[in-house]
Amino acid sequence: MSIHNLLEQAVAAQQAGAFSDAVRLYGLVLTEQPTNAVANYNLGVFSVGMEDFETALVLFSNAINANVEEKQYWLSYIDTLLRAGRLEDACRIKEEASARGIIDSE
Repeated sequence: MSIHNLLEQAVAAQQAGAFSDAVRLYGLVLTEQPTNAVANYNLGVFSVGMEDFETALVLFSNAINANVEEKQYWLSYIDTLLRAGRLEDACRIKEEASARGIIDSE
């Protein structure tokens, strides 16, 4: 099965509320393509939902490294840093995203 098909199935499972299936399918994507931005990001979202902020931060960082222009990846990364109580890191990442023109500097 192609990566594209696995991602489609994972997103469909996620939207249907079949979260364990979605996590398994995203995991299969990452086994084949560890830098896949979508799989890293969506697993990061699941990790935040489980309050596993450290895992989420790694996954969001991977997503950003794979697709540096995706604003939502940066916003989720910053939000998770704040949830984890890492204000200085959140400010630093926000400044970096602003300098790249990804987010507003407000």
